[in-house]
This record gives sequence, structure tokens and C-alpha cells, in this order.
Amino acid sequence: MSLSEAFPEDFRADFAKQKLKIGSVIRVFVQDTNPPKEKRFILIGQSYDKLMFASIYINSEINPNVFHSAELRSLNVELIAADREYLDHDSYADCSMIFKRNADWLLHLIKSDPSKIIGELSAEDLKEISSRIKSARTITVAEKKTFGLFL
Repeated sequence: MSLSEAFPEDFRADFAKQKLKIGSVIRVFVQDTNPPKEKRFILIGQSYDKLMFASIYINSEINPNVFHSAELRSLNVELIAADREYLDHDSYADCSMIFKRNADWLLHLIKSDPSKIIGELSAEDLKEISSRIKSARTITVAEKKTFGLFL
């Protein structure tokens, strides 16, 4: 039995709802990377109907094969580990694309294992990342509008 299972169901549900918000940093095994692996991602926006979150990945480095132009490289925000408890080493927030996450799936994930939430962005980091996403020509206007990332 995990520690989270020792708490009542309604307590775990309330905790998950409280922690699941824009700026939350989550670590989980994902299938939408090649190869699938455990990744950290940031919740950066939420749809107006509250059914979906927009997320971006945190990467260990800027891959020159993926980010081959200066414009693409500029869409990565450097995150220094010393200032951020959710990082083991200096990393980069990839603001070149967003990944949609079902809110119910995330709630279930956090309710089942609260340790999946590993931190929260500072207000300054959230502002910088949001700004880079808004300027990204690699993300459609429709996607940005869906998640409140347009203006």
C-alpha cells in the first residue's frame, strides 16, 4: 500500500484538484516521445471548458537535430537547477510546441500518486515561458487561443 492510499478518497481528490494548475510541474512516463520515457512537463494553459491542459516538455539539452535554426533554439527557456527544486540538473523548457493533456487523466494520475507533482514554476518563469509560447510561430493561433495563450 502506498502512502497516498492511506488517505481517504475525497482527501486525495481535493489534493489533486488543488495541485493541478497552470505552472505545475509533473513527472510521468509518456508515450508521445520517441522513444517513450519518463519526462517532466509543465502545465502552461487550460482550455476554457477545463477539459484539457496544454503542456510543454522540459529537456536536458537543446537537440541541434530538432532545433536546427536560431529561431527554434530561441523557443527554449533555460532553467537553472539550483533555483528549482523540480530539476536535478540545468534544463530547458521547450516552448516550440504544446501537448494536450486530458484534465481527467491528470486528476486520476495525481490522485493515484501525488508524488507525480514535483513542483511549480515561479511567477517569473511562468511569465517568460508564456511569452515565448505566444511568440512561437510553430504553434497555431487556434491552439494558443484554445489554451488562453494568445494575448
